[in-house]
Amino acid sequence: MACHIFKNSLRKSTIIAFLTVFITCCGFLIKIRTDTGAQVDKYYAEKLLTLKKRLFALKENCDKKQALGVLKIDFLQARLAYKQLAVLTEYYDINVSRLLNGPNIVRVEEDNPDKHIAPHGFQVIEDYLFGKWENKFYKLIVAEVAEMIDALAQLENQPGRENIFRDDLVWDAIRSASVRLATLGITGYDSPVALLSLRESFATIRGMKDLLSIFKRKMGNGNATLYANTISSLDKAAAYLKRNNNFNDFDRLVFIVKYMNPFYKSLNELRVAAGIHIPEGRYPVNFNAPSIFSDTAFNINFFSPGGDYTVTKERIDLGRKLFYDSLLSGTKNRSCASCHKPELAFTDGLKTALSIDHQKFLLRNTPTILNSGLQSRQFFDSRADILENQLEEVVHNSDEMKGSFVQTVQDLKNDSSYSPLFRKAYAAEKEPLSGFNIANAISSYIRSLTTLNSRFDQYMRGDTLKLTRREKNGFNLFMGKAKCATCHHLPLFNGLLPPDFSETESEVLGVPQSNDRHNAKLDPDEGRFLFTNSSIHKYSFKTPTLRNIGLTAPYMHNGVYTTLEEVMEFYNKGGGRGLGIAPSSQTLPFDNLNLSKKEIVNIISFMLSLTDTTYLAVPHN
Repeated sequence: MACHIFKNSLRKSTIIAFLTVFITCCGFLIKIRTDTGAQVDKYYAEKLLTLKKRLFALKENCDKKQALGVLKIDFLQARLAYKQLAVLTEYYDINVSRLLNGPNIVRVEEDNPDKHIAPHGFQVIEDYLFGKWENKFYKLIVAEVAEMIDALAQLENQPGRENIFRDDLVWDAIRSASVRLATLGITGYDSPVALLSLRESFATIRGMKDLLSIFKRKMGNGNATLYANTISSLDKAAAYLKRNNNFNDFDRLVFIVKYMNPFYKSLNELRVAAGIHIPEGRYPVNFNAPSIFSDTAFNINFFSPGGDYTVTKERIDLGRKLFYDSLLSGTKNRSCASCHKPELAFTDGLKTALSIDHQKFLLRNTPTILNSGLQSRQFFDSRADILENQLEEVVHNSDEMKGSFVQTVQDLKNDSSYSPLFRKAYAAEKEPLSGFNIANAISSYIRSLTTLNSRFDQYMRGDTLKLTRREKNGFNLFMGKAKCATCHHLPLFNGLLPPDFSETESEVLGVPQSNDRHNAKLDPDEGRFLFTNSSIHKYSFKTPTLRNIGLTAPYMHNGVYTTLEEVMEFYNKGGGRGLGIAPSSQTLPFDNLNLSKKEIVNIISFMLSLTDTTYLAVPHN
């Protein structure tokens, strides 16, 4: 099928790498370096040097076998230096950034799952210093620091580096850093053991402010007030962090709504006023949205095949009709809507899906399709990249639809109501009624089912009466002590990783086969491993959205839990590790969250505030 050849757009890091090589080869003919670019490059070099000095200090004190307290201070100073630099490095070179500060878990590249990549950087060292100390860690830290210094050398010696700091890209790096700060930086994502996130966030803000100061001369007198307000919003955010530096007590809701959202809006307004264009290319975010919590924050077409297959009203209308038509199934008695019921938030309410012949239950739970267009991987095992490819697999699956697009094309041609709809939706094509266009039309309808208007969303957009005190407390626990947001990332609450929003994460949780805590057994479904054959993906499943979670029971990939209380208890006890069934590759970074019953109630109350049923007001068949 044609849908196999479509891929998401090139990631930003790939584009920047190409730009670097191109400029290196052609820089003598096309000179694009600006005064601000030269100043940013100088700043970048200074911060690289500072970080290197901090790392050498840590290495030297490890060689001298200094006391643990001394090493922790060295570590913190190096981390703070890195966070200032990371405003640029995590935008321009994500691969080197992972060598400096990647999660302490083994990973693989998407296109080479057989090659396991060991973790490196600060989070590895953090586990040594802030876990149970052993003298052998002196030597291991020295080796780790040496790896990091080698990684820094790659950044120092990057060809054509001084020419990549274009105004639009540096500006976007600042915007990107603000998103990362609000969604990951304050959650413990980068500091899961030491919980140094708030001090590191302060350093990030300093780095953002330093870079903005380089642009001051470009603002002109007419934009002086707007520039001052933008800097002031950063200063206020930094002051709030300084006053409220307890990780568990920090009010993340206030920090985001009162400080980070206004900064994001002001930063965008300043960019427009300064005449700085947005970077060229296709991006998942809408750069003109006032915040990442806006209902216009995401570009749904980024997650589509692109080109001639963008979402249009005609394709949505056609896709809706197809979604409810049983012609797609081989038995002509099952439609997409048979398992994705609107009244159940487009789930089926069953533990696992029922086969088309109603003779058996399938392996996995039926997930909601609400907001499923806002992710870069499909299926629980992440084996499909776009909805069109997922549709093809489902239709041809003998247990699910038992259909054939070849046959469906013929059936639809015999139905006089469909041909004019396909001609209208795909007017530029010689053969508008095709298997791929069937999949694209249904996918367009699914992409239209984006629901980002819950009470939580309305609160984040300024209506501060929409959340109760309990829900606010639950959000702060969700973002902090409970570590929920380190996997269910804001603002979509799925595995789409900020700030690029192009990579969908999966996790190994150690989910049990049944809800029997006394005789727990690991669910035998090996998840993503069945697709990649990579051992670290055994029992790995895509992180689903928590939006409309109150409507989509039962929960987990196998529907093992019927209530959110059961789900929270599973996490509170450390997932599979708490049940004694964890696979060696479990990715939950904790053994016990130590959440009280009251705290669990608050978190669940917050998650229920993510319910958005506005989709029910739209005709569905």
